[in-house]
Amino acid sequence: MEILKEDFEAKLPMLQKAISNCDFISMDTEMSGLSTPQNSHRHPDSLSTRYSKVSASANEFLVVQLGICCFTWSDQLGAYEARPFNFPCFPSNDDEAKSGERFFSSQSTSLEFLLKNHFDFNKWIRHGIPYLTRREEEDYIVKKTEKEKAFANSSQNDIPIDDRNRSFIESTIAKIKEWLASTDGLDNEELTISANNAFYRRLVHQIIRTEFKSELDSSSNAHERTMTLRRMTEEIKKQKEDAKIARPPKLNLRRVLDMISEAKKPLIGHNCFLDLMQITQQFLWDLPLELDDWKRALSLEWKTVIDTKHLATHPLIKQHLDNSGLDLVDKTVQRPPFSTVGPKIVMAKDYDRYVIEPIKEIETPPHAPGTFITGFVRNDNKQPKNSDAPAATSTEAPADAGSKAPEVDAASTPAAVTKPAAAPADPALISGSSNAKYHEAGYDAFITGQAYLRFAGYILKERQRMEDEELEHARKRRRVGSPDGLNLEADAAAATQEDTNEVKAIEKATEATATEDNDMEVEDGEVEETPMEKEAILEKRKREIMENPTHDFLSDQELQEYYNKLHVMRSDVPVLYLAGPDPEPEDRPYSYMLRNIHSSIQSSTLFHLFEQYNPYTFTWTDDNTAWFQISKFAPGPPGEESERLPYELKPLPLGRLGEEYVTPFHIGDDAKAVQGRNMGVVSEAANIEVVSWKQWYEEREERERQQREAERAQREPQGSQHQQFRKNPLKKPYRAPFTPPVSTPTSDSPAAFAAAASVLSNNKTEAVAGSKRKHDGEGEQGRE
Repeated sequence: MEILKEDFEAKLPMLQKAISNCDFISMDTEMSGLSTPQNSHRHPDSLSTRYSKVSASANEFLVVQLGICCFTWSDQLGAYEARPFNFPCFPSNDDEAKSGERFFSSQSTSLEFLLKNHFDFNKWIRHGIPYLTRREEEDYIVKKTEKEKAFANSSQNDIPIDDRNRSFIESTIAKIKEWLASTDGLDNEELTISANNAFYRRLVHQIIRTEFKSELDSSSNAHERTMTLRRMTEEIKKQKEDAKIARPPKLNLRRVLDMISEAKKPLIGHNCFLDLMQITQQFLWDLPLELDDWKRALSLEWKTVIDTKHLATHPLIKQHLDNSGLDLVDKTVQRPPFSTVGPKIVMAKDYDRYVIEPIKEIETPPHAPGTFITGFVRNDNKQPKNSDAPAATSTEAPADAGSKAPEVDAASTPAAVTKPAAAPADPALISGSSNAKYHEAGYDAFITGQAYLRFAGYILKERQRMEDEELEHARKRRRVGSPDGLNLEADAAAATQEDTNEVKAIEKATEATATEDNDMEVEDGEVEETPMEKEAILEKRKREIMENPTHDFLSDQELQEYYNKLHVMRSDVPVLYLAGPDPEPEDRPYSYMLRNIHSSIQSSTLFHLFEQYNPYTFTWTDDNTAWFQISKFAPGPPGEESERLPYELKPLPLGRLGEEYVTPFHIGDDAKAVQGRNMGVVSEAANIEVVSWKQWYEEREERERQQREAERAQREPQGSQHQQFRKNPLKKPYRAPFTPPVSTPTSDSPAAFAAAASVLSNNKTEAVAGSKRKHDGEGEQGRE
């Protein structure tokens, strides 16, 4: 279901119900860009550096679409009902406070990628839902409160009566008195008065306040240059008092995220480190400088976060995946073994954006495991509205695509979630056409949640199967074994006969039940159920008594090992722990950093210098630095590495190579020296410094720590005044010391909002005063 700006407020109750009643929520985003040029990838980053780079991208780019999907277990269906929502989001500047204005960047490959995937830029700008962060919402309330106070103060200054306005005032008073006398007791009557400009409209307001003691209500129409008056009623008076209280705008997409946070439901994403960073910066609060601060604050929003890309590294899942890109994962979970064991999923009623047609209930033939009776077929061939173009056979995504680019070149074609066919994966529904809804945030959120259910269901079922097999083998071993080690064959035959007797007893009981049912008399006019109908009714009863598997998925200790951990690309540590300290990177004994390389030295020269250490590759980071990768396999012809076993590494001397090492390669008349000179070995090669990966990593960590401390000292704020996100395109975004995010009042009562507005206004006054005192005392120190 797509929700636009025009119907957002009307859909909020439905959204609240879907979020409150669901078992878990999956999400996805589409963005105007992924990475800035200065954050280009050269070598794996530390987690702190990766966080800083992604944080910089989150400050530059916008979330253009937010998608969520609520999955709710239905006891009646014995399946999860999916309710996907797609929200185009665009920062609005409609309000007089201009709180939602943004200055943002775009990446050309990102926009091209969005366009290829049928993203409607006109709809995004015209119908995108505006949003404010919590800090922006606080500023909005403060500004509106101050504006109301300023208006109230200015209205108390009366316009002096003189010859220019006396006649207008007298005639207006006479008209109002005459109208009041003629409409006595009629509250719905109105009087229209001409007011050519703002000066005369202000005079009318002054007349109402001074001559009629504010017993009249007025509204103006600047276009028609008139004012309309009516009697003040208690209802109108209450509305006016409430209007003076500054409230946050209702048209704010962040309200959906607040609902999700308050519901405390697990949040599912795929490769969602970037998504969560963008959601944090765009909708919630400014990203803190430190990674640990962000992790702690995120845990206040969502207690459980599950990254299906990290879950895909589970040994039982990994063996079925060549690649963990979302489109390939979606294709994989539609086929055995996942389609035959995972919990069933159906689209809820009225959520037909991603379906072809509903399937009739109970009227389908008996179905195979993994298919189900009630639900919808996924719309994998749906074209954009007003489009006559056929479905594309493939979707190519550039490397720097605007939303999370798929990790394969061609988008995989998905299978059906539900289908009336008996086979769990009908080839006709799997191949033949590309899905036009890939990379729409709502659709990607849906297939992300589906992947989680398939993965979790398969892991539990496969583990149960292996445990059952182990128990069965143990039982047979106990039966076959005897105390004296004798009569093994006889005992084995007895065990087999015992199993056979058990099966026969079950079959006999089943036949007796069937005979009893057949012996029952059929009333006149009653039609006996066919075997197919009995099977369908039995399946429906099974669904009604099936328990909700969500608790098993969330409480299982093995699965919990994969929760609250995010997959991080281009990092020394490929996983980020949201709860607790992050793991240390594994040592890389095959990798060395070479520094101070003379500009005349080429890769071929380095291969010759380090030939005795079995070099595999040299990767240059700049003209004087390169990574040296030692082969993990013993020397041999290229292309036969798979046939060679790993060997014991020859230790590489660390530090400066020195003249003693380099001299034999270029001085003398022997073959080694002649060959070395021909390969470009020079005396300056002695200055090459060899650094182990561990030493390089520790030096980098210390360097980054010092850099963060310097940035923190440079950004010490003057008071607590807060610079909004990209408000001034000529000034870098200011980041105050991180404090936990604070939500605005959830109560809609005027008293709650009045109290909040008063507190925010007072806090701002104190902050400005504190800033002035600090400025007076310390001059320009610490200012940005």
